[in-house]
Amino acid sequence: MSTGPSYGSPGYAQRIVPLFSGNGYIIEQKILALRDTFGIKDRNGNQLAYVKKQLVSFGPKFWYEDTSGQRLGEIHGKVLTIRPSFEIYDAQNQLRARVKEKLIVLIGSKWWMEDASGREIAKIKGNVWEHDYQVQDPSGGAIAQIHKKWVTIRDSYSVEMLNPAFDPFLVLSYAISLDNTEKKENKK
Repeated sequence: MSTGPSYGSPGYAQRIVPLFSGNGYIIEQKILALRDTFGIKDRNGNQLAYVKKQLVSFGPKFWYEDTSGQRLGEIHGKVLTIRPSFEIYDAQNQLRARVKEKLIVLIGSKWWMEDASGREIAKIKGNVWEHDYQVQDPSGGAIAQIHKKWVTIRDSYSVEMLNPAFDPFLVLSYAISLDNTEKKENKK
């Protein structure tokens, strides 16, 4: 019984956000911004999009927009949950994925991503708090490598896509969700 192409299979080539069609990205947090704002650039330094945090919301809410201001997607953090949880939506407001944290980790990854139907499509291996980790598929295959650059004045992340069949929009949203959670944890 087939459920259609999975996120890691070659049949899943259509991008949620066509701007994110490369294999290397830089996420830079803006220093002098009223709200949390991230710039997303390709590896050549070309500005592709911005991710902005809503100033007032019940739970963290981010939206993606291109350089002309067109909305590309959103990330909604859930507040009334036992564990941190984020939902990722495309420009048509369709749920594409969820990012969740395990409460107790005996074995395996503390963070995982599932598709809209609840099937696990990615997990984290490495140290999220040190900002050096790999996104893997459920069987352990590499999807992306995320690394924080430590010698900059602002937070800057390098995202290297290792599996071209996995959508970069989901990986970038994963990184921003984890960054938000880590900053919230550090404020406690």
